[in-house]
Amino acid sequence: MTYEQREELREVFDTIDQTGRGYIPISRVSNVLQALGLEQPSPEDWEQWCARVDFDNTGRIGYETLEEFVSLRYDEMDQKNELVAAFMLFKPGVTDVEKAKITTDDLRRIAAHTGEHIPDEELEEMVRIADLDGTEGVGLDDFMRIMRKTGLF
Repeated sequence: MTYEQREELREVFDTIDQTGRGYIPISRVSNVLQALGLEQPSPEDWEQWCARVDFDNTGRIGYETLEEFVSLRYDEMDQKNELVAAFMLFKPGVTDVEKAKITTDDLRRIAAHTGEHIPDEELEEMVRIADLDGTEGVGLDDFMRIMRKTGLF
């Protein structure tokens, strides 16, 4: 986290912790994330995280633990932004990245640009393997999954 992000988190935390006790209710963490412009975790991730940080069921969280969690959310956001930028290399000019799909034609264009000749059958197989949802193309979620699975991100 940057200095500015820590300062903003401290302000939000202190606003919620008006009594100065040094902790806030875990139920208010979603408000913190919203105030910082961060995505909410999935219900499964949220449940796992709460079990890990509130193992004695106090229902509250201290600043340091919250900072660790928020730092992870910022890292995830940064990683997603990098993956979106990489995805956009295949789909330049697209305005709705969530609906865009990388196709065999996109792969052919990139291969030609880099001087590689890859047979159409191989390009089609690449798309078929990556397209788990059967949408005839590699969407952003497919792309992010493949990039993480292969260790490229």
